[in-house]
Amino acid sequence: MPNPAASSALPSVPKPGEAKTVSMISLGCPRTLVDSELYLGRLQQKGYQVVDEVEGSDTVIINTCSFIQDSIKESIDTVLQAVEMKKQGKLKAVVVAGCLVQRFKHDLIKELPDVDGFVGVDGFGDIETVVGRALQGEHPESLRPRPNVPHQGRRVARAALTPAHYAYLKVAEGCLKGCSFCVIPKIKGPLSSRPIDALVDEARQLVEERGVVELVVVGQDTSDYGVDLYGTPRIAQLLGALAKINGLRWIRLLYCHPKGISHDLIETIRDEERLCKYLDMAIEHADDGVLQRMNRLVTQAQLRERIQRLRELVPGIALRTSVIVGFPGETEAAFEQLLGFLRDVAFDRLGAFTYSHEEGSASFRYPDQVPDALKHARFDRLMQLQQTIAAELTARTVGRTMDVLIDEPDRDDPRQFLGRTSADCPEVDGLVFVRSDRVLRPGQIVPVRITDSYEYDLVGTALTSPTP
Repeated sequence: MPNPAASSALPSVPKPGEAKTVSMISLGCPRTLVDSELYLGRLQQKGYQVVDEVEGSDTVIINTCSFIQDSIKESIDTVLQAVEMKKQGKLKAVVVAGCLVQRFKHDLIKELPDVDGFVGVDGFGDIETVVGRALQGEHPESLRPRPNVPHQGRRVARAALTPAHYAYLKVAEGCLKGCSFCVIPKIKGPLSSRPIDALVDEARQLVEERGVVELVVVGQDTSDYGVDLYGTPRIAQLLGALAKINGLRWIRLLYCHPKGISHDLIETIRDEERLCKYLDMAIEHADDGVLQRMNRLVTQAQLRERIQRLRELVPGIALRTSVIVGFPGETEAAFEQLLGFLRDVAFDRLGAFTYSHEEGSASFRYPDQVPDALKHARFDRLMQLQQTIAAELTARTVGRTMDVLIDEPDRDDPRQFLGRTSADCPEVDGLVFVRSDRVLRPGQIVPVRITDSYEYDLVGTALTSPTP
């Protein structure tokens, strides 16, 4: 069973009179992870003890994802495993939270009678009530029609589920776009941004309390951040404010829509030293017909223009993207358009997905669904291409000296450490295997001479004068 990280060692059996223990399994993306930290932080405030291990805890909370069929299956399988553990007496209550609950609501509750409590995406204020009642056998639920962003304008209680040196900052919920393949707006609602001052306060708190040196800014569509509050996007202004926080070394931006890559955003990434020269911008496809059916609001020509402008104004910027293969009506010619575009543009980082036929999305009703076998064949061709591109790009770094943020020591080799360059986001991008005769600590940024490369990862030797 997947296991989270938390802070405390687990007693084998909670003793009478002790605080109730709670564990967390957080599935899906970093946005869900932030929610999980908020759940645990609130429960800690209410007297619960957060523990590492699911087995033996009083309650496990499973914070779910339901974006595509694979994530739905993972969520349900994890819930069923937890229910089986409860039947074996290894824990007392199972609470299911998040997107799966919000998307399927009462059908899910009916189908999972052995789950002790349910919390939708707006359940932060109710989590301790649901957990408490679940432990009493009451099977509570907290399902609200529209999410509200929690903890605006006051100190945020978050229990860390990441290493101490990096954290995610979720700037908004919901989305204003209407991509035809996506059900997120139906789950999360329209864009709901948090005020700049509240986000800056939370980021400063993460630095002061955890020692965070890398902040990863996330949302459903971060390029639209602030439109609902201020009338225009304010992501550039937010990044500029975050860059003034003492102690932060790296700030990186994820989940931008290409249409929202404005000139002031590009200039901010260029001019602010603490902003990583890195941008995550999902294109999803490059064939104009497919882009139109996806309702992506951009053309291939516009994508090329934005990428060219980014690379001209921010030399050396690392660009990450994601694409979908096998969208309804994707012909062989359309797929070749995508491959040709990727060859030309040569993204530094790329994630690919086969189209997921999601009930409730506009594209669910589209004709000309692509057979699964063809989807997977196209996925393999695309990833082979990207592997070749990535290998060529990483090979160019051999001989260079690069700043590397140390994440952890290698468990099998005391003279090797795992880290990342500023062009690599935690969990999704490549690693640097760093050789060093001295001990390097997580969160330390050190100059590393790159000596070898693989398709996605690098090998290097730490130089003698670490960056403080």
